[in-house]
Amino acid sequence: MKLIYLFSFIFFIPVLCLSQEAGWIKTEGEITEITFHQGKRVRESATVKFNLENGAEQLGNVELFRIPFIGSMKSVGDEITINYNKNNPVLLETVFGNFLSTYGMYILILLGVIFSFKRILNYKKSINTNN
Repeated sequence: MKLIYLFSFIFFIPVLCLSQEAGWIKTEGEITEITFHQGKRVRESATVKFNLENGAEQLGNVELFRIPFIGSMKSVGDEITINYNKNNPVLLETVFGNFLSTYGMYILILLGVIFSFKRILNYKKSINTNN
């Protein structure tokens, strides 16, 4: 019964917390410039040109997903799917970035449970053999 509560907490509670997503609009944009940022970690951001709902052209910056030692798979002139905030169209995020920011922690927790499962079974088996 505890296991059922645990899985319902991990998988169903986040679905109820997604009411904040009502203000985002999905659209296509064109990358006009890519900028590299170096610090503690290397990042890439792109300036994206896209059209709003009313047809007006807008520019904004979005952080690109970057594979270490390889870089981004995007280049200037590529089409990219983005979400922009309806109230403030300068705020952009990529569809993949939105997925990671929403579900990334839950994916890491699930991977931790999966990789710990064998160790937990071995621990229970050693307790049963000692009794």
